[in-house]
Amino acid sequence: MKESQSSGLTYFYKNRKLFGIALVVGAVLGLSLTFFVPKKYLSTAIIYPYNSHTRGDLVVNPQFGFEVETEQLLQLLESKSMRDRTIEKFKLYEYYELDTNSKSWKAELAARYIEDVSFFRSKYLSVVIHATLKDPELAADIANFQVEEINDYRESIFKENREAEFRAIQSEYDQSKDELQKLKDSIYALSPSGGLLYNFMENLNNENFDPSGFVADPRMEDVVEQYVYESHRNKVLRNEFDQMKTALEEPLPSVYSIDVAVPSHKKVSPSFSVNIAIGAMLVFFIVLTIRLVLDKWKELRSENP
Repeated sequence: MKESQSSGLTYFYKNRKLFGIALVVGAVLGLSLTFFVPKKYLSTAIIYPYNSHTRGDLVVNPQFGFEVETEQLLQLLESKSMRDRTIEKFKLYEYYELDTNSKSWKAELAARYIEDVSFFRSKYLSVVIHATLKDPELAADIANFQVEEINDYRESIFKENREAEFRAIQSEYDQSKDELQKLKDSIYALSPSGGLLYNFMENLNNENFDPSGFVADPRMEDVVEQYVYESHRNKVLRNEFDQMKTALEEPLPSVYSIDVAVPSHKKVSPSFSVNIAIGAMLVFFIVLTIRLVLDKWKELRSENP
């Protein structure tokens, strides 16, 4: 083991000039290429998810969402629909100078967007939005657009199911009202004294109330029993309908915007130090590989003259 390490160090020392020149040339190449790589600027926005779907709960228990809400928010931000909304809003196909006549332009556009606009969950369960583009103002606008648009996008997703459920309870409530009216008409047909029905219903819970004065006709017993049942059911449905209608008219709680994105004119890429290091190591390993191959080739030729 020690002999192998010693042999390796001896080899590098023997070729120190060659490897030193390789490192210098690679560093110069990396530095030179940096000037030709477009500069990119980073803008960051931070948001927290909502903890409740109703404004009433928010008033009683205001707090940020937990891990589940954060993961849901991440899924919405990373979805194709949000990506398409952003691309269309800022016409990013023009920014990336893509040929829209090409069959693969949409796939290339999506790949570039995913590379430049990213989302991740912080250790504090917030969602961090990063937009890295050549235009610092555009980067800030795109980051802030995610914060502004996510609420509308989330509401549009919930809207269809919420409205469908509301229409279902409304239909059930309307049917109950129609059924009550039919039962009421049947009762009035058997007992024309209309004013008594209200008094009968109001006194049902009164232990001293004697219903025999109202339900005098045996034919009315079944109809009245159905009316009492449907009346209670109608109150429950009306309460559900009113609550759902109120909730549907209220907007959904918004995400919490902690930090808005501002244009940053300090580039994040390309990095001189990183490119110099990459260039130096790349050329070094190329030269090392070539040198080892040549040495091996000479050794084989000497063994088989």
